Amino acid sequence: MTDGPHHGRSSTGPDARAADPNTPQVQLQMLAGDHPELRPLIAQNPNTYPALLQWLSELGDPAVDAALARRSARAGSETNEFSAVRDDHDRRYAPRDTQYPSVQGYNQHYVHPPRQSHPPSQPRPGYYPAAPTGPTPRETQAAPSSYAEPERQPRRRGGGICAILFLLLLIVGAGAVAAYFLLFNGLLSGDEDPADETSVSEQGAQQQTEDQGQAEDETPAPEDGTAEDDAEAVRPAPEGAQDIPAFTAPSGNINCAIGEDELACSILDYSFETPQDCEGPARLSIGSEDPQLDCGSTGGEDSATLQYGQSATNGRFACNSSESGVECWNTETGNGFFMARESYQLRN
Repeated sequence: MTDGPHHGRSSTGPDARAADPNTPQVQLQMLAGDHPELRPLIAQNPNTYPALLQWLSELGDPAVDAALARRSARAGSETNEFSAVRDDHDRRYAPRDTQYPSVQGYNQHYVHPPRQSHPPSQPRPGYYPAAPTGPTPRETQAAPSSYAEPERQPRRRGGGICAILFLLLLIVGAGAVAAYFLLFNGLLSGDEDPADETSVSEQGAQQQTEDQGQAEDETPAPEDGTAEDDAEAVRPAPEGAQDIPAFTAPSGNINCAIGEDELACSILDYSFETPQDCEGPARLSIGSEDPQLDCGSTGGEDSATLQYGQSATNGRFACNSSESGVECWNTETGNGFFMARESYQLRN
């Protein structure tokens, strides 16, 4: 709105309060000290008290001086009109034989103080004019205490110290969190990376295979003709393997069944993906051909437990149980698979 008393100013902004006759004198004092650009409006405000007008006149600001001059002219015109009314009233109602002295003092108005010969000193930042000593005729009561703003204290430049302390606390906290995860989730938990376990298991299986090959080379051929059968095995069963048709891993998560033509193992709980998006157990199998991954379970749930470090065999298939998982293969072709909770491998 642009047709109000403040000509487009906000009804709650500093400029509107500086020009509003109803603004408390305490707020006018604060506005004059904090907002130099509003001093001309305050100089013309009818509610501005004399001490504040005197302070404004000593600033030497041309805009403020012009506003004070307009205020004086307006006050003079109002006083002259009032004096004319009083004179007319005396002439009309006074007795003819009574001579009244001329009324003095009604045409007095605010006189702009003389300009100083030298440039007046500007007020220091944070300096405020004297506070009002009492209410003016326009005020019905003193300004509420809630409007009285406390004097501004000089700002203490402690931001640098606070920033340094914050950075130190941040560094200490990050170090504590890193130490916690390192000690409790790493060294003290005893957990090992499944990939590392798989690598160790593969190296152990490879070393075991090499040792078995060397032992077979050093073992003399039996006289009953079994040397011909051993020569056909690409990767024979480990020495001391148990001859059982089915077994279960110590965790109970993997079950295997060893038949004459196929070896199959199923896993109940796993985190790897399957090509068929199995909703139940995943199944790895090996026969005469390459190993395969599909969905399903085996019939070895109630079979004996094959402890870690033990091996099982039945015919031309063999399996080895370890803490990292279960490895099975065809002794004639060497093809097989490795199965664990986190991953699986098809070995051709």
